[in-house]
Amino acid sequence: MIRRASGLSRRYLPMVFAGILMIGAGLPLRAQQITRVAVLNMGRVLAAFPIDQDSLKKFEAKKAEIQAEINAKTAELRELSARKTELESMGAVLTAEQYGKEIERKTAAIKEFAAQRQNELDILAKVVGAYLSFVQRLSSTIARVAEAEGYSLVLNLATEDKKSDLVLWNSPSVDITDKVIQALSGGQ
Repeated sequence: MIRRASGLSRRYLPMVFAGILMIGAGLPLRAQQITRVAVLNMGRVLAAFPIDQDSLKKFEAKKAEIQAEINAKTAELRELSARKTELESMGAVLTAEQYGKEIERKTAAIKEFAAQRQNELDILAKVVGAYLSFVQRLSSTIARVAEAEGYSLVLNLATEDKKSDLVLWNSPSVDITDKVIQALSGGQ
């Protein structure tokens, strides 16, 4: 005996099929993740929080300059010491003593010079430390805001400087590196 569906069931049957089709059709869409991209004008951010970006370069240059001066003065001391030893071996004790006093005077001068320059470097290091601290804070703030807003990628809107990064932050979910390597390895 065949049972016929009631009128109510026949009325809802097309909607049930449509619902099943919609769910089935939506599954592939669910597998794809929509990537939201944000832009950030790094120039405006840096202008809003003025920092000395050249501090690191100045610090490194100053450090190299001081080291070069100390190396030159130390080389001069070595020459004086070698000359003193030579004079002592020749028996010129008085002249060797004069060289000894000159060596002591220049050694003290180098120590004083190094202490003064170290103070300069310490001051510059504080500025560099503040810059690095700002950069770390900026990076973590970009990541926090992007994640809170649901962005997968944050691009630098204005890259006047060729050295500045275009991608400021990205979610690991948009990284396809492993898939590309796998596809290349498999010859796909």
